[in-house]
Amino acid sequence: MTSVIETRQDLYLRLFEHIWNPERIGLPVSLPPAHNGPDKPATRARQTTTRRRPAASGRRTDVAKMIGAQVLKAGTRLVLTYRSTDHWATVDEDGGIILAATGGTPYGRADEAGAVARGTKTCQGMNEWHVEDEKGERISLRTLRDRAMEAGVL
Repeated sequence: MTSVIETRQDLYLRLFEHIWNPERIGLPVSLPPAHNGPDKPATRARQTTTRRRPAASGRRTDVAKMIGAQVLKAGTRLVLTYRSTDHWATVDEDGGIILAATGGTPYGRADEAGAVARGTKTCQGMNEWHVEDEKGERISLRTLRDRAMEAGVL
């Protein structure tokens, strides 16, 4: 539960920093003073933690973790079959999923990309997106993740 709370806190802090960024809204930027008082060091509004950040984008999804652990590589093609139609996508370097049909903005989660590809409200993306191995056999992202966890890679 602690990691969930820390993740949520980090997200809120980054949202606040973006929303109230003085440069973004056209205000002059002033640097904080070096000291808060005669013998007090400057305090920081945000504490730095020692936990590892997964990808440059800050994504903490399973796909981003698999990219970070090199279980998946950027450029890996994914396929989701829905109602006898294959929907193709590519994984980017931050673990985002870019649908071949749109070729644009990466989706942050496999569930979101799957729902868009299927045209439905929800999708079990980790179960429905697959990679193809050398033999042409399809392996779900969930199976790939579970194997990596069992092997101690994730």
